Order: sequence, then structure tokens, then C-alpha cells
Amino acid sequence: MRRGRAAAVLAASAALLISGCSADGAPHGPLTASVAEKNTAVGVSDGDLWPSCWSDDDALYAANGDGAGFGSKTSDIVMNRITGTPASGDLAGEALAYGDQLGQVWSGGDFTRKPTGMLCVGGILYLAVQDLRHDFNAAPAATIARSDDHGATWMWDARSPMFSGGVFTTVFFLDYGKDAADAPDAAYAYAYGLDGNWRDSFDDSVADPTELFLARVPVASVQDASTWEYYAGEPGDDEPTWTDDIAQKRPVLIDERRAHELSLVSQGGVTYLPKLDRYVYTSWSEYTFEFHQAPAPWGPWTPLLSEDFGVYPWTDARHGGYATTLPSKYLSADNRTGWVQSNVCPCAPAGMTSYWFGLRELQLEPKG
Repeated sequence: MRRGRAAAVLAASAALLISGCSADGAPHGPLTASVAEKNTAVGVSDGDLWPSCWSDDDALYAANGDGAGFGSKTSDIVMNRITGTPASGDLAGEALAYGDQLGQVWSGGDFTRKPTGMLCVGGILYLAVQDLRHDFNAAPAATIARSDDHGATWMWDARSPMFSGGVFTTVFFLDYGKDAADAPDAAYAYAYGLDGNWRDSFDDSVADPTELFLARVPVASVQDASTWEYYAGEPGDDEPTWTDDIAQKRPVLIDERRAHELSLVSQGGVTYLPKLDRYVYTSWSEYTFEFHQAPAPWGPWTPLLSEDFGVYPWTDARHGGYATTLPSKYLSADNRTGWVQSNVCPCAPAGMTSYWFGLRELQLEPKG
């Protein structure tokens, strides 16, 4: 086991907690939230999932699954470069790479590639890609690809996946702002992971994810699985405990609640709000948004928002969605307004679709 944080950092953090403010004097404490009932900003595109990161060139890079993205060629995975903002109504994008240019399938013909997370740091882009079975009920392997030329070309170790056996195979990186500029420790990148599957399996014989795990890795060796460390303490410990043994990892969030009989821990995103000094995890079930908040990457995580959109059929005026993320690029200057990306598959019996890069407003306010 290894201990993080020096004593001086702990003392400073304790002082901030006592004062109720973050380092720049912004409010520090629990938030309340409300979210719009539908996607209102759309980038003309095709696909779902859209994990993203904000790079040093001021563009948002996002990968979609099963579509053409912002291009014209359909693939199981596409990398895109997106400019503009939802607030200004000028979202535009271009597809940069497709399919075999971004990753490989490790687990055989019953599986396809799915993007789960992205990291932008030091001008380099990273993309987490998992194997997902065609019935969406098994995610046994994952690896991370790297681009040194802003998404044009990608490289990864083609010999074996970084994660296997369904352990930590749904990977999404903590979003620390433009080129990770808001990270408290520039030496490390942080990533969250799920075991087993990316969301509820709809199959009673398959275990559903109820635990969220956390890892850190030196930014100099993101693609080297041997350098990853996993959180091994209790959620919300004053001082984090890390282990290099993935079998010893412990969850930072356990949520065994269910909505409409479905589990609530799913592939989403975690975004840091520097002006509010809070972390927000955007999760979902098939019919609900399930957002959590925490003062540190390892918690303690507490519910922030649970929005129930009801069972199908949804309408264009009110609908939920899956693969919810909160891109830091679209946060307002005071971090009290953000834009949640989510999708609705056209295969769902919903009477509508939102199978594109689609966003809706999220309002955040300090409690009290």
C-alpha cells in the first residue's frame, strides 16, 4: 500500500473545509442541481456514447460508437473533433479516424469496440476502448490508445489488452478541464472503472454494476498497466490509500439502489468543478439520471440529482438518455451551468431518438 498527499496538503485542505471555501474563495460544500427535460443543443452527427476531453487546441475531442460521428463513414467507433459551444449554438465537428485506426477487438467475433473514456493532457489524447458483446451484457477486455497529433493517428499495444477478465474494463477518465489544467497534481491522471459490464444487463443471470472504482497513473505512462495504482481505502478517507494490485482495489462508491428494477451505476463521466471545488459523477439507469457529488475523487460520494423520466414512450419534449457526461469545456465561468451529453438509441421503443452529440443544461447551486 502507498499513501498519497503530503502533510502540508492535508493541512491546507482541512483549513479550506473549515472555512467553507475553495482555494480561490469560491463556495465549498454540497450542491443542489436541476437538469433540463430534453436535449436542446445538437451537433449534426450520428452515433452514441461520446466520451470526450478538452484539449490544448481548445477543441473538444469525442469518440462515438456505432455511427458516422461527424463524418460520412459508418463504423463501430469514430474519433471526432468538435468546435463551438452549445450556449452559442455553433457546434460543428469533423471525423478524424475510424474503426481499426482506433483499436482492436480482443475477445472474438461476438464482440465489438466501444469508446468509454478520453483524456487530454500535455497535448496528447488518450482513448479507452472496451470489448462489448453484441448483446451488451459482457465487457471482458479494454485498452487505451494514444494520439500525439490531435486525433489523426493512434497507437496502442496490439499484443494484449491492458485490462481483462471483466475487471476495470469500463474506463473513463476524470475531466480536469482544458488539457487537465485544473488537476491538483500534474504528475497523475485519474480514471474510474466498472467491473463486469457498462450498465445494467437486463439479465438476472448477469451481475449488474453497483460499485465505482478509482485508479491513478503517472501521465508519463498511461498505457503501461504496470504503473497503474488503485484506490484501496474507504470512500472519503482524509488520506487516500493506493495499491498496485488490482485485486486489492476497493470501491469509492457503492450504490445498490434500483430504479424501475435497474441498477444505477453505469458508464458516464466524472468532472471537476474548480469554482465550486466539487466532483460530479453523471450516471444513469435506463429511465433515470443518477448524479453524485464529492469533495475529492475518492469521495465520499453522495446523491446530487435523481431525475426520473418514466418508462417509454418518451417524447421530443421530455426524455432521458444514456452514457451521460458533463464536458468541462461547456461549464460556465462560475461553474454553475453545465451541459450534459446523453443519447437515446433509435432501436428503443421510445417514439423518438437522440442518437447524436446532444446536450441539455444542468444548473448547479451551493446548498443554503
